[in-house]
Amino acid sequence: MEKLNLCLLILVLSIFSVKCAAESSTSLLHPRTKTFVELQCRRTRYPKLCVTSLANHVNSTSQDPQEIAQVALKVSLVRAVYTKYYLMKVCKELNQTKAKDNQGVYDCFEQISNGVSQLTNSVKELQHLSLDGERAFVWHQSNVQTWLSTVLTDAFNCLDGINSGYLMGGKVRATIKAKVLNVAQVTSNALALFNGFADRHKASHHDGYGKNKP
Repeated sequence: MEKLNLCLLILVLSIFSVKCAAESSTSLLHPRTKTFVELQCRRTRYPKLCVTSLANHVNSTSQDPQEIAQVALKVSLVRAVYTKYYLMKVCKELNQTKAKDNQGVYDCFEQISNGVSQLTNSVKELQHLSLDGERAFVWHQSNVQTWLSTVLTDAFNCLDGINSGYLMGGKVRATIKAKVLNVAQVTSNALALFNGFADRHKASHHDGYGKNKP
């Protein structure tokens, strides 16, 4: 499983250049695309983070809500993977020091690892939306929504859990909290962007369930 996740990270990074800083430049975007990204991000809970995290990764002339949602999912996936490996490093250090009362960080590692799997599934599922036809759209949509909601639940459970225990001091605790909170925020944005894409897609293809518009 570890080798699979590492290969996944390498693959994503090879096709999707990610800068993990919360701030990124929007100067490379076509003005029309920048406006489009900002408009899409208005539906999110963290619109400023949404714009800065997506700006360098969307096609410079994109006007496609599905592409925006796909990029948002990949941002979430890569940040979750980096957070997972940071937590793995902390866990190893805790094991070496034989520190006690750190169950919270071990639980957090498992929760973020689960989040990586859920986000991986979501990225793949969104790709299938265009391949499997309209009859399968609602099923794929439900899967992505369920998986992203699970990522959010796990991330906030992690934040609750690391507030107790020794955790090698306050600096490590603060770093974990910042990384996990960032995963939660970009995932929340990804879910909002995906929901926006799904609503727009269904409105343009259906009137109700499975009934084509005239």
